[in-house]
Amino acid sequence: MMTFIGAVLITIGSFNIFQYNKAIDGNFYTTGTLVKYNYSPNFNRHYPVFKYVVEGITYEEEYRGQYNNRAREELKNINVDEIPEKTKKFIKKIKDVNLVDYEIGKDYKLLVNKNSPKEYWIAEDGANKGREYILIIIGGIFLGISIVRKIFGFIF
Repeated sequence: MMTFIGAVLITIGSFNIFQYNKAIDGNFYTTGTLVKYNYSPNFNRHYPVFKYVVEGITYEEEYRGQYNNRAREELKNINVDEIPEKTKKFIKKIKDVNLVDYEIGKDYKLLVNKNSPKEYWIAEDGANKGREYILIIIGGIFLGISIVRKIFGFIF
C-alpha cells in the first residue's frame, strides 16, 4: 500500500510540474498593477482589472482566471432567465467563493500569452511549484519506507 501511495504522489507531482512547464513555453512573465474591480451583474461577482505593458503597448484587462473562447462567447449570449433552476443554484454556490482578494494599486506577477497579450494569468494563482515538489518528496519517503520494509521485513 505504501508503494502505491508513494507512486501516486510522485506521479501527481511530476504531472503537475510537466503541465506547468508546458504552460510556460507559450507565455512570458511581466508585472501588472491592479487598477480596479469590474462588477459582473450576471455572476454577482467582482473581477480584478490589471494594467500591464507588453512590447510598448499598455493593456488594461479584466482577469477571469481561464480562457476558453467558446465558453466566453456562450456566456456573452446567455439569457439568465433560461438557465434551469438546478443550474442557477449550483452557480450561486460556486460564484460566492472568492478565495483570493487582490489589493488595488499593488503589483502582481502575470503570465501573459505570447500570441494574445490580452490573455493572462496571475502567476501566484495556482502556479506555485512548491506543492508539487513536496508531493514528490513525500512520495519518495513512502517508497523508501516500503523498500526498507520489504528488505528487512519490519512492520511499521
